[in-house]
Amino acid sequence: MKKIVISGYYGFNNAGDEAILESIVTTLRSLAAEQGETLQFTVLSAEPVATAARLAVNAVSRTNFLAVARALLGSHALISGGGGLLQDSTGRGLSILYYLGLVLLANLFGKKTILYAQGIGPIRKKYNRLLTRLIVNRVSLISVRDQGSLDELLKLGVRRIPLILTVDPAFLLAPADPKGRAAAFAETLPADKPVVGIAVRSWQEEAETLRKIAAAADCIARELAAVTVLVPMHYPEDLAAAEKLAGLMKSQTVILKEPLAPRELLAVFNFFSLVLAMRLHALIFATLASVPLLGIAYDRKVSAFLERLGLSSAEESGSLEVVQLTAQALESWQGREHLRCLLQEKSFAFRQDGLHWAGRVLAYILK
Repeated sequence: MKKIVISGYYGFNNAGDEAILESIVTTLRSLAAEQGETLQFTVLSAEPVATAARLAVNAVSRTNFLAVARALLGSHALISGGGGLLQDSTGRGLSILYYLGLVLLANLFGKKTILYAQGIGPIRKKYNRLLTRLIVNRVSLISVRDQGSLDELLKLGVRRIPLILTVDPAFLLAPADPKGRAAAFAETLPADKPVVGIAVRSWQEEAETLRKIAAAADCIARELAAVTVLVPMHYPEDLAAAEKLAGLMKSQTVILKEPLAPRELLAVFNFFSLVLAMRLHALIFATLASVPLLGIAYDRKVSAFLERLGLSSAEESGSLEVVQLTAQALESWQGREHLRCLLQEKSFAFRQDGLHWAGRVLAYILK
């Protein structure tokens, strides 16, 4: 039995990161079982009890450094990722030191280290860029989820070969039973109207951004005779943003106030007719559900993902224009049949890519 420690932004009620974690665990566990192998996972989490119960894994507090060190010392490998861990634009610019420190410690203990489908950057501080180059060049196996992240590693001076371009692990997530809580929520929606899912977050120029999105959402709801559903992807932060957005809207809207597990939330997206989102994983969930979508590029990772789909995004959140945002959303609706086919094709290709990478990781861990 191989013991694996997984680090990431886990236990913070962020649906995207929890989807990444669940996908990594279930995919590697399934692939290992096919080979008659068993993997034991220990997850570094902000809520270790909840994480352990949900995924049937071991979990320790990510800030209990003695427990973290013990877990690493007793492991065969550290998986760092996925998500945007190596960046210094959030978390006061300090979280990158935490994740790099874990990789360094695992290396010092002689463990295999793997960057798993990460989004890299932006890394602006000189000492963070230096540390990233020095530590990542010692990593055993590296993959990133978009071309921009690969380019960023090269600019940093990372020359560890190969640097593998794969996809976000969430593409291997399967929706929950549609008869569960997702269906219960869907029953509250009118059956004879399109349903527009909207996922916003707090970001720069929040008040103005939400005002413009609210105006566009009202126009879209009116033009399509649709009902809108506001979907917080990160509790409670996104719930606060959703409530502000609802207060600015003139049309009737529904807020999904209950936090759902990733697979349950993915099942909810199957009931949407159109998705307008700032959050990357709301767009990924829409893609998995083959729902026409429009992304608002508040961050490079959103535009990078849409580029891989062959789609353009709305302007950056601070540069949004109501008329343009409305027109782009309605254009997505008009081309919905073509978009559904495109998203089905992309989802299949991305799943195959993700499975190939997971197989490579497993082979490396088992050898």
